[in-house]
Amino acid sequence: MTSDAIFLLGVGAQKSGTSWLHDQLSRRHDANFGFCKEYHLFDALTLDAFVRYRPKNPPLWRWRTWRRGRFFQNPNRYFDYFTRLLNRPGCRLSGDITPSYACLSAETFAWIRDAFKERSIRTCPVFIMRDPIERLLSQQRMQLRKKNKLNPTDELRALHKLADKLEQHPSLRSDYISTLNSLNESFAKEDICLLLFEKLFDASSHHRLYEQMSLPYQPMDITKKVNASSSSTLVPDELLARIGRTQASTFKTLLKKQPQLNLDRHWPTATRWCT
Repeated sequence: MTSDAIFLLGVGAQKSGTSWLHDQLSRRHDANFGFCKEYHLFDALTLDAFVRYRPKNPPLWRWRTWRRGRFFQNPNRYFDYFTRLLNRPGCRLSGDITPSYACLSAETFAWIRDAFKERSIRTCPVFIMRDPIERLLSQQRMQLRKKNKLNPTDELRALHKLADKLEQHPSLRSDYISTLNSLNESFAKEDICLLLFEKLFDASSHHRLYEQMSLPYQPMDITKKVNASSSSTLVPDELLARIGRTQASTFKTLLKKQPQLNLDRHWPTATRWCT
């Protein structure tokens, strides 16, 4: 294994292009992401909200779930598995892109960092942020699409329920500030790659990602869509305003702490409704 081996730790956000990014990076001749996109080890292992991802005595024929189960029995198997992938001739990049890793603590991030460092592998966390209102709308559409209920009536009903829920309990997946704080506490600034979904399909973002990982540039296919959930439903202003108010603190904090991202230009929905 070369000393420039990279483990890409994809930490979300959900519905922010992580599946597309995994698809594109997996096409590289020097990459091997193993048998899953989302391994769901550290969220299910450390956070009660994600225990549903823990394998429950899967049969051998469900070999992916069975193999993930072995990681839970002994997490060192996870680190050793990716080390073996990166030991293969010509392989420089591997990783685990699990969006709910955005909810991990700084301590868990440090555990991952140190375990790979002991194996001479650099961990590069990649965090893609999306306009928080648009992300929530897309998340709801994905859930409805899976249930074959992506129609205006069901979508508006679901969004009203979402607004009710968010007004009572903030979404863990939408807490960009906590994610950034945990990443900054656990990783060197030069190792963290922060991207915007709205610029994810620009070549400039691809160049920056490869530079961050010290990998040679390879063009990505910006025409390909993965797990897209389109909708023509017109969401009422009153409903957008309700959802926006629940995301206002996050948006305003990001505007102040990350001025270089120009979020007021790239996130027009949040700019209008996160008041």
